[in-house]
Amino acid sequence: MNKNEVVTIIYDNNGYDKSFVDLVKRYHDINLVSINSLSATDFKRSLLLIIQVNLADPNSLRPLKEKMLIPERDNIPVLFLLNEFNRREVVQANMLGASDYIVYPCPDEFFIKTLGELVSRVVEKAWKKLSHTQEMALKVSLKVLDDAFEDAINGKEISQKELKESCDLIIEATAKDGLTDWMNAIRHHHNYTYRHSMMVCGYLISFGIHFNVKKTDLQMLSLGGILHDIGKAFTPLKILDKPAKLTADEWVIMRKHPSNSRVILSEGNWDPDVLDIAVHHHEKLDGTGYPDGQKGSQVTDLARMTAIADVFSGLTDKRSYKPSMSSEKAIDIMLGMEGHLDIPLVKAFRSAIMPEKEKIYAYK
Repeated sequence: MNKNEVVTIIYDNNGYDKSFVDLVKRYHDINLVSINSLSATDFKRSLLLIIQVNLADPNSLRPLKEKMLIPERDNIPVLFLLNEFNRREVVQANMLGASDYIVYPCPDEFFIKTLGELVSRVVEKAWKKLSHTQEMALKVSLKVLDDAFEDAINGKEISQKELKESCDLIIEATAKDGLTDWMNAIRHHHNYTYRHSMMVCGYLISFGIHFNVKKTDLQMLSLGGILHDIGKAFTPLKILDKPAKLTADEWVIMRKHPSNSRVILSEGNWDPDVLDIAVHHHEKLDGTGYPDGQKGSQVTDLARMTAIADVFSGLTDKRSYKPSMSSEKAIDIMLGMEGHLDIPLVKAFRSAIMPEKEKIYAYK
């Protein structure tokens, strides 16, 4: 496991409610460790520390103070789960280097929001390694994507202008600096739906650049990519964020998201190609896909390209219930998906996205 990829949860023996552990597992690998077992190695591999101990108990407080002075702990954000909100616990948490603190138990939504905000601080520091163009594209597009999902949830019209402008930034960043660093940065985002949408967008841009399409067509590809799962705005979070494979009944609900995309994008004068990408990226060449059961030539090139980017992103991204897969292994699997994917296009995709193929591009 790579450095800074786990959330370390530090506990004592006071028997507090640890339901939050399952919430953390939805998004991150965890390292569950007692105060007395905590070591420098635990700090070195941590993205975030969550501390749930009795701050009024000297048997917990004394060893925790000693461990928190280890140099390797520096710069790692710390979330304290307090037993109750009182001055003594707040002061102790702050003295021990708290980045934030909440009383636990608390509503799951509040806990997840707090966790996401702390992890995002760390991730944004990592984004500093990107070029200025890449960092700007990532920050702007994630904010615009968040706004688009919120507007869809609330029945508001999605801003095409902001999305097109953010897609222009992504195109510029990909054309200038390639795909690898961009994808590595996106992979650290805690929200899987946003992460996946951004990755599909990036893959489609690289696909388009590989075929030397003009800039207006790249913009349409990127717009379709970033919005391809907008229908998931209507999918319950308990299904989207489920830390396990979905049941048959849950899949019925999940499979509605392309049809939901059609409903959402019917509001506003969206390019038909963008609508095609969002609605038909789960169609299969043998006619067994959804939502319309398109077959063969009925499935457009755009839907075929997006299906490839979608499957590749799903295979190579890590989820709580499965590890990530190498690009090479994912492509090998996809080359065996005849009847689902367009195999000649899969081969072209491999040439477009493999790291060794990256170079500085000029687009028209």
